[in-house]
Amino acid sequence: MYFKPDYFYDKIKEDMETFDNPVAFGQHVNAEINSQILDTVEILGSILTITPQDVSGGGEGGAESGMQKKVKDYIDKIPELIDRFVLK
Repeated sequence: MYFKPDYFYDKIKEDMETFDNPVAFGQHVNAEINSQILDTVEILGSILTITPQDVSGGGEGGAESGMQKKVKDYIDKIPELIDRFVLK
């Protein structure tokens, strides 16, 4: 009989889960949650560091005028207040 180690290796690799249960390492189940939270914070931090920042070059006010423009855009989108007593 011919022994094929590659077959067994591939079979084990297919059947093996990619998730390691925290209990296998003697940890509480909540350790998994904490680990996922830390991973998420790290990923989001990395995304924020590579995200281009809004930098205005030259002009009057520089970055402040850019912020003022954003605030003005938001204020323009706010609907007018409705007087409920007049409406009735």
